[in-house]
Amino acid sequence: MRAAPAGKRPWRVSDTTTRLLLGAIAVLLFAILVVMSILASKGCIKCEAPCPEDWLLYGRKCYFFSEEPRDWNTGRQYCHSHEAALAVIQSQKELEFMFKFTRREPWIGLRRVGDEFHWVNGDPFDPDTFPIAGPGECVFVEPTRLVSTDCLMTRPWVCSKMAYT
Repeated sequence: MRAAPAGKRPWRVSDTTTRLLLGAIAVLLFAILVVMSILASKGCIKCEAPCPEDWLLYGRKCYFFSEEPRDWNTGRQYCHSHEAALAVIQSQKELEFMFKFTRREPWIGLRRVGDEFHWVNGDPFDPDTFPIAGPGECVFVEPTRLVSTDCLMTRPWVCSKMAYT
């Protein structure tokens, strides 16, 4: 075996190579931090559930189906206390979703004011889209239709709010 000449190391890395290597590592670490920051801002690293526990996700909304029967106003107040509203149905598809999960005929966020119905969020109600049976003031969902009745009747309710993004 041959000895290295005096004063020379057999595997010596030049100062330039060391600087380049450390620079490349620093750039790589910076790139990883940037990517992690972007992913974290989109919720990909610390994945948060799109809906609170006991709420159901459908489309971009979270729904809470209560178990206990209460009057329409109590249901509205419960939803409000959970940063939600009694459910506002915005499409035929959403109404069909409600029909699938309405075995207990819950209140929704639709109420008669004078001769017209209004959603709790202020959106207009189109009676041609969703016909309503019954002479009452507050609306609930039966398995195949919407029905209005006295707001003091007790029944479960459905809250909805936008899912977390």
